[in-house]
Amino acid sequence: MLKDYRRLPLSALRAFEAAARHMSFTKAANELSVTQAAVSRHISTLEDHLETQLFNRGNQKVSLSPAGEELFESVTLSLAHISAAFDSVRRRQKARRLTVGVPVSFSTLFLSRRVGEFVFSNPTVDLHIVSLERSPDPANDGFDVSVVMGYLPRPGFSDDVLFSEEVFPVCSKLYHSRSSQILTTADLAEEVLVDMDLQHWSAYPWSPFVWAHWFEQFGVSPPSKLGMTFNNYPAMIQAVFQGHGIGLGWRHLVMDYLADGTLIRPIAESFCMARKHHLVVADAAVNREDVQIFREWLLKQVAILSPSSTDGGSRQSARTHAERLRSAQRSA
Repeated sequence: MLKDYRRLPLSALRAFEAAARHMSFTKAANELSVTQAAVSRHISTLEDHLETQLFNRGNQKVSLSPAGEELFESVTLSLAHISAAFDSVRRRQKARRLTVGVPVSFSTLFLSRRVGEFVFSNPTVDLHIVSLERSPDPANDGFDVSVVMGYLPRPGFSDDVLFSEEVFPVCSKLYHSRSSQILTTADLAEEVLVDMDLQHWSAYPWSPFVWAHWFEQFGVSPPSKLGMTFNNYPAMIQAVFQGHGIGLGWRHLVMDYLADGTLIRPIAESFCMARKHHLVVADAAVNREDVQIFREWLLKQVAILSPSSTDGGSRQSARTHAERLRSAQRSA
């Protein structure tokens, strides 16, 4: 038999439960963030609805009447069942959401240009990307999937190597058209250079790699002063987009902008580091279908960053370049 729940005074029942639990209209009002008068009106509404008294009212305290005790027991059990149902729905919803933790540079400059295609092709995956100004910590962040800068295997997680780092100078066509002739690494020292500051690097597990380190790798003395520094890589690369100077471009972050002509490489030299980025998955999530779909998709997206996919003619190790410089000096 269907019952008309619409006639139940639900707000009044909530006020009654709080008042009965605290045995105080004042405490119930504080808990519900309403006035004591509002709680009293709710109780009166219930008593009028039931045509019986629910509380025995004294000068300093209240107590439940027999009818009130009966109603309090039923209301408490009902609210407990509703609360359990809410928790169950929340847990199921959370389980359906795929949470991916990534460094902000990777989400801004790499993922954001591709993730729309993933969502379009996988409409049943509830994807939630969390961007961090640091490398994710799989053991403590609680993400289903993480893109981690450097990773030491640990129990409870599995990982795939995504790519190693390759770094080279980049600038806009506008800047290049305004600058003097740039033919070698040494020529860069005379240009406006933009860089990342030490605050940025302090949040990451690796030692800094800034312009001073770049010049060192190629046997060139760095300039005494830079054009400007940033603590956020996407902000720094935006300055480069606008023609404000030359920055260091990490291949996985700038390759799309090289492909569409937003950026160019003023010199061909690049420096390849052993640092690796990993896709880390919690064992508790590794068999989930949405996790496997995202993993396979991301591995395809980064396949172009593998050594076999890189244009060998434009890549040159720092050692090879430094040796060429020394050879030229000896010949001179």
